[in-house]
Amino acid sequence: MTDEVLESCLAKLQRKLGLEEPDEDELLLLQDAVEDAEREVLTYLGCEELESRFLPQVLEMAALYAQKDMAENGGWQSYSYSEGQVSESITYQTEAEYRSGVAEILQTLARYRVVPC
Repeated sequence: MTDEVLESCLAKLQRKLGLEEPDEDELLLLQDAVEDAEREVLTYLGCEELESRFLPQVLEMAALYAQKDMAENGGWQSYSYSEGQVSESITYQTEAEYRSGVAEILQTLARYRVVPC
């Protein structure tokens, strides 16, 4: 992935996760997530270079990885708060939900997979 494509992916990932002004640690976490997702997709496809048509799947997977990392560092999957009758709800994803999400993303790429003989 070129630096230009990586920067574009990081910007899209920030918007997707609702991070308006991420700090340096969050940016590094997002970059790691994109790189890990790219490596996962390339390994699954059996390719050495990522085609641009697979960037949406890389971004979806990177979002899952980043959400998981943020949850482990005090983040959450969803949060709701209501003022009238004070109530608060925080929901975390389980490890199985993360693995299922990754598997679903990879399944969308199955027809492009190169399987060695």
